Amino acid sequence: MFMYAPRRNRSSASRERILDAERVLLEEGAFHETTVEEVAERAGVSRATLYGHFGSRLGLVDAMCESFDANPALVALRETTDLDLWIARVVDFWSTEENVLAQLYGAAAVDAAARDLVERQTRDRHGELEALLRAVGRDDGDALASLALLTSFEAYLELRRRLGKSKRQVVAVLQRNARALLAV
Repeated sequence: MFMYAPRRNRSSASRERILDAERVLLEEGAFHETTVEEVAERAGVSRATLYGHFGSRLGLVDAMCESFDANPALVALRETTDLDLWIARVVDFWSTEENVLAQLYGAAAVDAAARDLVERQTRDRHGELEALLRAVGRDDGDALASLALLTSFEAYLELRRRLGKSKRQVVAVLQRNARALLAV
């Protein structure tokens, strides 16, 4: 998954400190303006150590993407074939990563690394939706398009931040709309 191969024999503790620093910068809304050198400084490692682990800013964002793959909500979502439960789990994922993803999605317009992460995340979600739709007997483009819109991070943010819905309310709204669209 890395665009640049990380070097071997590097401390996993320093790798984790770098990822933690990146996450904090994202949560603070400062990652886009931050240089790789500033990330290294925040993590308490040298620039060479950061480059040794990740190769580039894009490699650093790739590693963040890999950390999303380990999120328990996302792991559980991949094992789900029930529409309502799938939606609840995707909302769980959005809510646990909301601050970080809001920054990455916002930076995607001007930052190639963030844009790449958002595009990969979207492709992955579409793949998961296709599997869900096959499991419920709906393997058509309209159903995929409808669920892609309903389960997008943008839809989640619209409901949570702009309309002030609680996480529970977001789940209920999305579940009702998904069932209506799929006539389940």
